[in-house]
Amino acid sequence: MRTRAALATSAGLHLLLALLLLRGVGGRRPAGTGVEPPPTPIELSVVETTRQDRPVVGRADVSSSPAVRRRAPGKRPLESDRTAAPPGRPSAAPSKPIEAPSSTERPIDLSFDALGDGAKQRAAGRPNSDEALAQLLGPTPEAPARPGRRRPLAEARAEAERRADAEENVRVGRAHPLLFDLLRNARARLTPEATRIAESLPLGAAETTKGWARGYLKGVAAAHRGGSAPTRAPDERVGGPRPDVLGAYNEAERQAASGAEQRTAEVCLGVAPNHSVVATLRRSSGNAALDHLAIESFVAASDARPVTPDVRPELACYLVRVSAYRMPPLPSLSLDLVNGRIIYPLKRITQVTVELQSIDFGAKREPPSFLDVRAP
Repeated sequence: MRTRAALATSAGLHLLLALLLLRGVGGRRPAGTGVEPPPTPIELSVVETTRQDRPVVGRADVSSSPAVRRRAPGKRPLESDRTAAPPGRPSAAPSKPIEAPSSTERPIDLSFDALGDGAKQRAAGRPNSDEALAQLLGPTPEAPARPGRRRPLAEARAEAERRADAEENVRVGRAHPLLFDLLRNARARLTPEATRIAESLPLGAAETTKGWARGYLKGVAAAHRGGSAPTRAPDERVGGPRPDVLGAYNEAERQAASGAEQRTAEVCLGVAPNHSVVATLRRSSGNAALDHLAIESFVAASDARPVTPDVRPELACYLVRVSAYRMPPLPSLSLDLVNGRIIYPLKRITQVTVELQSIDFGAKREPPSFLDVRAP
């Protein structure tokens, strides 16, 4: 037993010495080796160039990629699979030669005639779509206000501003002569029948008294606003101070006329070149005979007068009004030379009026607003 233990101890010591010797020999470094120098840095420079699109003529025709062969797992790829082009990459087919631009190209035309139809219409301020033109020429008739229903504040404000601009166009003279030709022609056609409608308006004692009262209150309101015409001072050199009796008679007649029984219809004509005139009853007068007469007269007038190409697309609205009132009971007598009649107290006076009210050229092109103001 002791011999075996001694042999085992001797063998272990020899192995330990052999390991130490091998480790010492492998960990030695040569005497001349010093600190390694740092590696040389790599310099990179990036040059940015603008990309130039290749012309369509010189581009190569991209053929469809060949079918990719599927191989079973664990099997080496074939030689044809190695040499085949990857999917999605164009083949190396020879491209067509780039054709040089022809020296006989047409020069760029910067005149107004070279523009498209839409650009010409936008430059001329005309609607550039059939839908906008149809909305301009054929407005929606005014619907009666419903109790308890409020319109959005932004919509009501926009409509009021557009109506004010249309009336301003008439006051400043932005009206084509064609519109006045239509007015004169329609007035000549409807005056006889409209006069008979005015004579049929109820004008008894109650209606006459209410009309005089309305006229008087309108005169008082105009005097408070300062809009009434100043009365002419009488000549005091002859006969001394005296009241202006004739001026008072004229004022009473004006008040009776302002409070007359009236029926007013508003007829709008959509006028545009290469389009037939569209007549629309925008506001009814409450008298079916007068509404029908106004529409028929303006339709006949537009058929007799063609629309010239220089007319701007617009919506012209006319007022057709008939009125009837009685002269105030004043001791006066006058002669109407225009109509050839004698005017005396309580005489029934009828009038037919046709006038151009507004001209609408369409909605203004304004930037959109991000404010949505609505009535509560």
